[in-house]
Order: sequence, then structure tokens, then C-alpha cells
Amino acid sequence: MGRAASGNLRPWIGSVIVHGVVVVALALAAIQWRTDPPPPQVAIEGSVVRYEDLPSSVKAGKALREPAPVKQASPPAPEPEPERKPETKPEPKPAPAVLEQQAQQQAQAKAAAQAQAKAEAAAERRSAEQAQATAALAARKRAEADEKRKQEEQHQLEAAAAKQKQAEQEAAAREAKLKAAHQAELRRALADEEAGEAFARSGVVDEYRTLLIQTIERNWNRPPSARAGLECTLYVTQATGGTVLDVKIGDCNGDQAIRESVANAVYRSSPLPAPRDARAFERRLVIVFKPTE
Repeated sequence: MGRAASGNLRPWIGSVIVHGVVVVALALAAIQWRTDPPPPQVAIEGSVVRYEDLPSSVKAGKALREPAPVKQASPPAPEPEPERKPETKPEPKPAPAVLEQQAQQQAQAKAAAQAQAKAEAAAERRSAEQAQATAALAARKRAEADEKRKQEEQHQLEAAAAKQKQAEQEAAAREAKLKAAHQAELRRALADEEAGEAFARSGVVDEYRTLLIQTIERNWNRPPSARAGLECTLYVTQATGGTVLDVKIGDCNGDQAIRESVANAVYRSSPLPAPRDARAFERRLVIVFKPTE
């Protein structure tokens, strides 16, 4: 049973193989024909045989052999084509409208470049002018500051000179005033001296001192130790009117009892007598007490 089925399929298998070979050959030929000149066509003949029409030996599978594969004839090698030089086609000339548009574009680009260059040059010029203006302003400010500083220094020098001159003038005025006062004092002293000498020559001062000594001697209680030749210097301070304020004993050749007795005599003489001429009055008197025997 299996052998009979196998025998029945073999013709179909062979037919299918034959057709497959034909299809492959046609495909290869088509590929080759696309790249190379078409090869000479090979005629392949075939026919379809029905299984019932086959002889019994073929059906039995005894005489059936697998058909030999059909060899495809290789196409002849194509002859090398002569080397073709590339044809140089003349470039088409652009239309006038295109040329005009290109010229307009070039002109616009050139104008834009020129405008940009002018703008850059103007910006550089403005920057340079601004830098120059800034430098000029700074220089002017420095000059003004220098001038102001010089003026201030000049004012300070003038003020210092004026102050020094004023101080010198004040010093000269003080010196002149002092000199005038000194001269006035000298003149006054000279006048007083001359007046004193004249007054002394008049005998009023000597008369006043004699009067004082006599008054003190009248009020002196001679102590037992007093001897001849007693001499004591008295420093008497009196107020206006002759009131005795203070008595001091200077050089004295007597003992303590004599010194105390003389001082008490001065206090007992208060108020002291006034001089005949008021110019002879002195608040501080220096009296040499020399009592008579």
C-alpha cells in the first residue's frame, strides 16, 4: 500500500522539480537581463502527463527514475562596452528675472554690509568722542581742583600773612603802650622825685619824723636796763588818721625789756600826730628811735 502511494507521487514530484527549475532559470535570466544585454533565449519544452496515461511499469515504480536536473545554459559574457566620456552639457542660462533678482539681492547685501560698516564706524567714532569727552571732563575737573586748591592755599597764605601782620601790629601797639606807660611812669617818678627833693628841702618831712619820735619818747617808760646810746629801728604801719596798726622792732642794742617798752610806747602814741603838710604822710614808717638822756 505504501509502495503504491509512493509510486503515485513520484511523477508529481518530478513535475514540480522541473517547474521549479524553470522558474529559477527564468528569475536568473530576468536578473541578468536587467544588468546585461538579454542572452539568447533558450526554448524549454514540456508537457503534462496524466497519471492514468502512464505505462504500468512507470506506475509500478520499477522503471521510474528521477529526472536529471536541467542545466541552465550560462549566458555568454557580455562584450565590454567602450568607455564613454561624460558628455558636457552646457549650463542653462538663468532667466532675466532670476538675474535681476540675484542682482537685487547682491545690491541689498552690499548695501547692508555698507550700512553695517557705517554703523560700526559711527559707533567707534561715538565711542572715541565719548572717551575724548570723558578725558576732557576729567582734565577740566582736575584743572578746576588744582585751581581751587591753589586759591585755597593762596587764601590760607594771605590769611596767615594778615594774621601775622595783625599780631605784629598788636605787639607793636602793646610795646608802644608799654613804652608810653613806662615813659609816663619815669616822668611821674622823676616828678615825684623832684617834688620829694623839693619837699625834703622844705623841711616838712624832717619836721614830721621829729614830731613822731618826740611823741613816742613821751609815751616810753624807760626800763632800768636802759643805758645811754640806745638806738632801735622801728617799722610802724599806720592807717589814715594816724591809728597804729602794727609795730616791729628791727635792729636794737637793748635787751628784750627795752624792745617791748619801745613797742608799747608806739601803741600808746596812737593815733600818731599828722604832718603839717599832708604830702609828708606815710602809711609805712621807718623810725630810728634814739631817746635823749
